[in-house]
Amino acid sequence: MTGSPMAMPMRIMHRWRQRMSGIELSILFCATALALLVAHRGPAMSVLAAVPPGLTPPLWEVAGLTLLHIALSLVIVVGTSLLLSGAACQWPRFRAFLVPALSVARAIPGLGLIGILAAIFPPDLTIMLVAASSMIWRIVTAVLDAEDTLPAALDEVATGLRMTGWQRFWRLQMPIAVPLTTFRAMQAMPAFWVRLLSAEGVMMLMSHQTTGGCGAEVLRATLEHHPVRIIEVSVVILLLILLLDQAVMRPMVGWAQRYRPEGPFEERSRPQSWLLMIWRRTKPMLWISGIIGRALTWIGNWRIGRPRIILPERTKAIRQLPEALLPVVSLLLLVYAIYHAGLLRLLPSDLAEAMLTLLHVCGTLVLCVLVWVPLGLLISESRSSLRNLCRAAVAACGLFPAVLLYPLCRELGLNSAVVLLFLGAHWLIGIVVLDAAKAIPSGLRQVATGLRLRGVLLWRRLLLPAIAPELGGGLLTAVVPVWNAVMVAEAFVPADSGLGARLLSEVLSGAVSAQILALMLLTLLSMMLDRLVLQPLAVNAAQKYTI
Repeated sequence: MTGSPMAMPMRIMHRWRQRMSGIELSILFCATALALLVAHRGPAMSVLAAVPPGLTPPLWEVAGLTLLHIALSLVIVVGTSLLLSGAACQWPRFRAFLVPALSVARAIPGLGLIGILAAIFPPDLTIMLVAASSMIWRIVTAVLDAEDTLPAALDEVATGLRMTGWQRFWRLQMPIAVPLTTFRAMQAMPAFWVRLLSAEGVMMLMSHQTTGGCGAEVLRATLEHHPVRIIEVSVVILLLILLLDQAVMRPMVGWAQRYRPEGPFEERSRPQSWLLMIWRRTKPMLWISGIIGRALTWIGNWRIGRPRIILPERTKAIRQLPEALLPVVSLLLLVYAIYHAGLLRLLPSDLAEAMLTLLHVCGTLVLCVLVWVPLGLLISESRSSLRNLCRAAVAACGLFPAVLLYPLCRELGLNSAVVLLFLGAHWLIGIVVLDAAKAIPSGLRQVATGLRLRGVLLWRRLLLPAIAPELGGGLLTAVVPVWNAVMVAEAFVPADSGLGARLLSEVLSGAVSAQILALMLLTLLSMMLDRLVLQPLAVNAAQKYTI
């Protein structure tokens, strides 16, 4: 197997197949039906069609507000993830529901939640919830997957010590999950920035505010045709991205290596952080670390709940429930809710727009593969210094939110939805291809050199099969920011086309029920593409080509 975490183990491939059931559709249909039944059917709130008048705020104020949104969003991510994963560890029945619910949450385009959450929560809280939604499902899934890697010896020790569910979660499951959790958090950063900036811009229009962070200021400058202001705010956003990456994410990744039982990957250098090195070499910082460590140990020793007892008979009875009836019943409930909300007339047009959006997403993924597979393999054949430089440049560009480039693309005439979506997704494919090519075992390369494999034969016999497992997993990762940005990308197309553009217009018009229906269709499309196309490709590639 290649050395990147993107090449998933076989047990996770098997879990994918277990999750492809009607329970996910039942959760999606029931949640949509419930939202439609309780949605307010009164007159839609007025939303500004232009920028609210007001003085141009200084850059430090705009940056400070965005930084506050980031900090509070990360607090929401940590708190919600600990709450959900801890409850799943304590109550097996809740875990049985949470696992398919997380699969549904993964498929939800986060920007579609803006209008729905804005009808319930204040504007600032809506921005933070939309931004946090891109990371919560990743972290909770990583914590739950840690149980699969928990050594049997530790499990026996925990049972012998009669650890409660809380102690088992905090003292065993969380330390095992730290490396994967930090890796998933790093993967979620591009989607986090896209959702945060887009939510700030949309909420400025919906709440009639004059200021709303960097995203709102970029939208204001775009609508007022101030290119210099767009460049200034983009530079500020770039500085904030670097600050968050160097001050939070890099130290977390480097610190997480101490919890990896097998140590860092042999094919890669250990992640380093200058801030983490300063922290470890400063005595006051070490004193603070000791206090935090003792506090976490004290919290982990709380005997909350009862010792965990596994009942095989009960688990077997739960698995034998008639799951085939759930999708049918939930679909009937959804049809009734759509009829009750008076949305049957919108359903045919939404389905037609949904097919167009699906074509945009599929075309984006195909374009990413066609561009980066040959380019990444050519870069991998160059010297190591150039490979490392290209990899670092691609990773840095992947953090930058591509939605900031959409106004420029519109001025240049590059207003195709596929091209706009490509700007935000192709960096992830590039990182995957470069890492996969770098992780090809040196023994295979020496054999290929000895057999004088060159040109098309070398690519067909060695390079393409070697990167196939990671490329399949990379497509699963790259499709997430594509669905996140589909609303903004399709809105920049001259002719309104696609379900994403329709959803954005419904958000700005305040039609909550129509937003719920469009968001459900987008989620269903994302789930179908993931379950029926991308996951089978990743599973087959891993089973056939993994060494």
